[in-house]
Amino acid sequence: MNNIIRIATRNSPLALIQAKMVQAILKKDAMINIKPMTSSGDKVSNKIFKESGGKGLFLKELEESLLNKETDIAVHSLKDVPAEINKKFDIITIFNRENPSDALVSEKYKSIYDLPKNAVIGTSSPRRTSMLKNISSNFKIINLIGNIQTRLREMKEKKMDGIILAAAGLHRLSMNEKIAQYIETDEFVPSAGQGILCVEYLKTNKIIKNILKKYKVGDVERCAKEERGFIKQIGGDCMSPIGVHASIQNGNIKVRAFVSSIDGKRHIMSAYECGLNENRDIGKHLAKIFISQGAKKLLK
Repeated sequence: MNNIIRIATRNSPLALIQAKMVQAILKKDAMINIKPMTSSGDKVSNKIFKESGGKGLFLKELEESLLNKETDIAVHSLKDVPAEINKKFDIITIFNRENPSDALVSEKYKSIYDLPKNAVIGTSSPRRTSMLKNISSNFKIINLIGNIQTRLREMKEKKMDGIILAAAGLHRLSMNEKIAQYIETDEFVPSAGQGILCVEYLKTNKIIKNILKKYKVGDVERCAKEERGFIKQIGGDCMSPIGVHASIQNGNIKVRAFVSSIDGKRHIMSAYECGLNENRDIGKHLAKIFISQGAKKLLK
């Protein structure tokens, strides 16, 4: 490594900001070079993205650069990382979690409940689509892909009533003023890992592992583990209408989850809470309860 850490990142404005956040803390340990690249997820059409389930498309080129020893670490939004990754890699969460909520961006309305029943709303997420359809089956959903700036531009060009984005991304881009409403996580259960940054590296790279573990935040790591455990047990991916959010308070951990049919007509939403040391696999436990209630059938 020669006291240089090379960071692989997507070349979107948000991804570059996130890479620079990691650079800022790791510069105490080494010189940092950021290597931006275009991922398959940034290049494919909406149709191909959906057909693939989005699995690993935002990671592919970054992981190849790690395997080829062109870079040492890759920075990701955890929500973009599949529950199961190549066994050659490991991930570690860093920083405190940003706001995990979904956010309504609208120039006309202050809340999703103020939207007219036939509102035109932009989102690329089946999870968000199904939860919107729970509010009104008459909402017209426009599929959006691309970075945040592209989606904001499309909202104006296509005269949408609003779009739903992750609040964390808007915060990191200093676009808080765009947010009309932070949607409560009990109402719109976020994607697994939403608001969490992670670093991916080769398991064989022990030097990098020892550096990164100094910056791990225990509560964030635990919440990430439980959320990803739920997704893995259910068998979903980033294009499945699944939400799961873990939170820690007063010595307890609570996991709330949501699984829906794509049309939003049928869904399961429930939560499980216990002491932090009472159940080390609460996410998997809750997933088994969901499966017993027919969650896998909803996803077919």
